[in-house]
Amino acid sequence: MPSFLAALLLWGAIAAALVAQVMILRSSRRVLRTASSRGPFIEWAFAVGPALVLVLVLVLSWRAATRPPVIQMDVLPTAGELRS
Repeated sequence: MPSFLAALLLWGAIAAALVAQVMILRSSRRVLRTASSRGPFIEWAFAVGPALVLVLVLVLSWRAATRPPVIQMDVLPTAGELRS
């Protein structure tokens, strides 16, 4: 279980990135509506592509932050002990 501070920081970063990305998409939509360009698909892909990558990064970050810790210890056998 992640600490409260780590979860709070992660959710704060998610909220800030989400607001910023929504504003970028809103601005892109407004510009694409007013300008008549030849390749609106390419311009829209450059606006939506980073949003999809951002979602992937945030999902992977959340999984890494909530993963339980793993402790690995190498135990050497003592004299006369059999291990398989």
